[in-house]
Amino acid sequence: MSENNNDIKSLSKLAEKCIKDKNFEEAKNYYKTILENEPENLEALYIVGFLCMKNNLYEDSLEYFNRFINIKNDNPFVYEYMGIMDETNRTEYFNKAIEINDNIKTVRKDYSRYIYIAFKSYQWGEYDISLNYTNYIYNARQINTIANLLGCIYYKKGDYDKALSLFHDLNFIYEKNNVYVLCNIASCYRKKNSNNMAIRYLEKAKEIDDNNKLIYYNIASKLFQ
Repeated sequence: MSENNNDIKSLSKLAEKCIKDKNFEEAKNYYKTILENEPENLEALYIVGFLCMKNNLYEDSLEYFNRFINIKNDNPFVYEYMGIMDETNRTEYFNKAIEINDNIKTVRKDYSRYIYIAFKSYQWGEYDISLNYTNYIYNARQINTIANLLGCIYYKKGDYDKALSLFHDLNFIYEKNNVYVLCNIASCYRKKNSNNMAIRYLEKAKEIDDNNKLIYYNIASKLFQ
């Protein structure tokens, strides 16, 4: 195939049609052909990287995304994808994504992405990353599950007063009837060595659900600390 813009445009249209028809493997092949003729084609690098990621071909995906950011380094999505796949460089990639996101207004379409990263980074133990993404959502929409996650992050980071403030607000919202919030409050007081207050909230939790294993886990943690 000769290298000219018309051929690139034709291949791009064919690839887009394949994406629309959910024929992803054929679309990837079209985009790879584009890259053979135009190695710095950003659309092709992005889509091939994304499709490789969806097929769990992480090394291939990272190669395409690295080529992408070497040309254009202001796309937070690419850094976030790389952070999800590359544990070794996760913090570096997400910090770059956060730097970009800090200069972009959060809009509704961002929420599901931010929520996913907030919870996943919490699971990974990347609490600073989780804090940033949770704050993006919380500052726009104070959803109860996000407020609880924010409290858990502050707890993990050792800021028990901030965690308590959030958990107490949630306790009021849930009309003092949520076992998990009560246990979170108790855990914060235990960390602050306020054992009487911890017991008080665990007793309230027992009144609501005397069979809940989390309550007894917290009681055992208090007894054997």
